[in-house]
Amino acid sequence: MAWAAPLVGVVVAADLAAGLLRSVEKWNWNDPRLARGIAMLHGYRLYPGRDDQASIIGTLHGPVAYLLYACLAFLKDPTMALLAGCGLSCVLYFGAVLWTICAAAGSGASGRLAGAYGFLACTVLLLNSAGARFSGLTVHVDACALCCAMLASGLVAFPGQSLSRRTLIASAILAMLSVASKQTMAPVALALPCFVLVADGKRAFARYVFVQIMSSIAILAAMLALFRPAADLFFNTFTLAISLPRTESVLSRGMQGISELRGELAAAAAPLVFLLLVFLLDAGGVREKLAKHRWLVFPWIALLQLPVELRAWTTIGGARNHLGVVTLFVVLGTISGLVVLWRSERPLLRFTARAMIIGILLVYLAIPWNLRRLLHSIRNNPTQVAYNYDLRHPGRVYFPLNPLAVLLAEGKLRHFEFALLDRELAGFPVSSAQFDAGLPPSAELIAYPKREFPRTALLKNLLRNKTLVTEPGLEGWKVYRLK
Repeated sequence: MAWAAPLVGVVVAADLAAGLLRSVEKWNWNDPRLARGIAMLHGYRLYPGRDDQASIIGTLHGPVAYLLYACLAFLKDPTMALLAGCGLSCVLYFGAVLWTICAAAGSGASGRLAGAYGFLACTVLLLNSAGARFSGLTVHVDACALCCAMLASGLVAFPGQSLSRRTLIASAILAMLSVASKQTMAPVALALPCFVLVADGKRAFARYVFVQIMSSIAILAAMLALFRPAADLFFNTFTLAISLPRTESVLSRGMQGISELRGELAAAAAPLVFLLLVFLLDAGGVREKLAKHRWLVFPWIALLQLPVELRAWTTIGGARNHLGVVTLFVVLGTISGLVVLWRSERPLLRFTARAMIIGILLVYLAIPWNLRRLLHSIRNNPTQVAYNYDLRHPGRVYFPLNPLAVLLAEGKLRHFEFALLDRELAGFPVSSAQFDAGLPPSAELIAYPKREFPRTALLKNLLRNKTLVTEPGLEGWKVYRLK
């Protein structure tokens, strides 16, 4: 098995590379999400006020992830910036998966082999999940939030000989950083101290909660100091977020989400049932069993996250990444449990765990045959096309879906249309003066990439009866003439 691991690793690495290239080539949302962080270094506010005449780019989450992506501002080429942004997400997300699986595997040659195969199996399952690919291979706050959540959970699940004070403090701080990155990760901050209470006792629980409270105060104080006024911060991250309406059919949308989750978790179902049977049939009380099977913290988190993620899934604009959070923790817990049993002293458990991990790889490992095509077409992404055009004709075209292109070409930030749409849906539409403030003053054209179209009432009204034209340099785009 040792000689096969590097070969499987090469295939999985190629699949990750193909996923990053597809993300840059096809996923338009990487552009504005990266622009939010970089724009801060151009003097723009991350959280504009409700009535400010400023560019609206839709910052509905905490600032931690955007501060991380801002470190890529030195990259002036849009394609390289997007690749670096998606690559940073990949490192945060799958790096945390790797650390967690290796912590479960332990040390020694056998542990390293178990960690290698466990990580490869976990990655293969996550790459087969649309929500996990969304979180781990795009510019998104999920990558930072889930990285912190995985590390916080891993420290509790695999603390070594015992849950030391230092480990407990690090876990509690990381849990609150996860919530500060994305509000819907709040169940993690509840699940971990509850698990510590059952597994490690009241004293460890009290210490964990105390550190959570103190770190929350420190994080909030830093946010309020860096992003003032506080009213604008809370308007963007709280008022707008909770004001977005639900889908018309909440029940059917929720059932659809459960159905998609069932499909994504099908591969983990049999191993998870096997692991739960091992836990239930093991000797000892609840605390003694948890000491042997601390991987249970991951499905416990998934269980608490499920209602929150379904609530977000049924909100207008809710995407598959919400379901991917549940998938991640179920898969991570399942593979961690199998990796622990990889080195079991009981031959039947050891053989079954190894067979399940190898079976997952045999069934779900995919070879990215289109990698070469993706490498050749990567520079045809919409952001690069808009950037090339704006360099030649600065301010002539308004690109509603490509604020990063204009930011890198001119140093100017323009409205992102989906941010304007969020304001409309939440009941806080921008005024005509606010709308005009975020447009190029001398714009003659408005351009949308292939398969995109106006969605906000403001732009629909603006472009009503406007002529579609063919513009050199924007072939295949929808280009509307304003003047």
